[in-house]
Amino acid sequence: MFEIKVFVICLFLLCACFCKVQKQDASSLKLVMYWGQDSAGNRYPNNLEKPLAQVCSYPGYDIINIGFVIIFFDQNNKGQLPGLNFANHCTTSFPGYPDLLNCTTDIGNDIKKCQSMGKKIVLSFGGAAGSYGFSSDSQAVSFAETVWKLFFEEKDAAFPRPFGDAIIDGVDLDIEGGMPTGYAAFVTALRSKMNSGSKTYYISGAPQCPFPDAYLGPKPGTPLGDAGRAFDYVTVQFYNNYCSYSGGSYFWSSFAQWASWSRTSTSSKVKIFLGLPASTGAAGGGYLSPDTLSGIVHSLHQNYTDVFGGVMLWDASWDQNNVVNGNPYGFSVVKILDSQ
Repeated sequence: MFEIKVFVICLFLLCACFCKVQKQDASSLKLVMYWGQDSAGNRYPNNLEKPLAQVCSYPGYDIINIGFVIIFFDQNNKGQLPGLNFANHCTTSFPGYPDLLNCTTDIGNDIKKCQSMGKKIVLSFGGAAGSYGFSSDSQAVSFAETVWKLFFEEKDAAFPRPFGDAIIDGVDLDIEGGMPTGYAAFVTALRSKMNSGSKTYYISGAPQCPFPDAYLGPKPGTPLGDAGRAFDYVTVQFYNNYCSYSGGSYFWSSFAQWASWSRTSTSSKVKIFLGLPASTGAAGGGYLSPDTLSGIVHSLHQNYTDVFGGVMLWDASWDQNNVVNGNPYGFSVVKILDSQ
């Protein structure tokens, strides 16, 4: 009888350990949410995008990409410091810097609240509208220095800090125009500073699903081609393109290409996220119902366990207005990710 009890106890402990490992593995799939543009605001004027801290409070919303830095060298600002746009979330600027927003008391404070919840806050550069890009590698390296002083650890009295003493967790490149010149030099210089920083920082990109992306690559002369090892993950936009899920085989072959690049060309295996619109109105195509998404995520997780990172959604404003089973659509996505 004693031996049977010992066996049962050991079996119980083994099961408990196994279940714990399974839960930890599940949590490795993340949700990335874009926030800051309130792109659904015109459609839903009575339900504008919620404050950053509220979005961060949603369980499983792991990484929030704040968009955007829309002008890299703004002629309206002293010293040509960058221009920012966060829609209705922040509209106050610094004296002498009409396009450099002073978001210390709203977004800045919310960043610190989000980080206290364990969420990562990443600042996105580019977007569908704006004036951004580099004329040379040296200009890009100089811009990395500026970004480090404005948003990261180094403080300089000559550089007003848009988020006050809040320190972001990384940068995202959502480059949708211009030339690829300088971006590899920018992320390389910024990664060098991050590596000497006091905490872990992240660099991500948001390429379109056709491989390679016209601006980010990977191909020679692009950031993913020349500096792929500087990136931690890419949130590939599988929407508004022929390689969205409705494209059938184009979708699966596109993801396979991105996964192959990560496995063979980057020493750290850059994580590949499935980028999707958070509702039918958020893009011209590519939205997936939770039932459809569940099967896709399961297949990607099974076939690309080493490189599949999770799901990215555009954006929080559309997410909150797409209510599924009483909650924003993203709740269903988190449940799918956690079930793997």
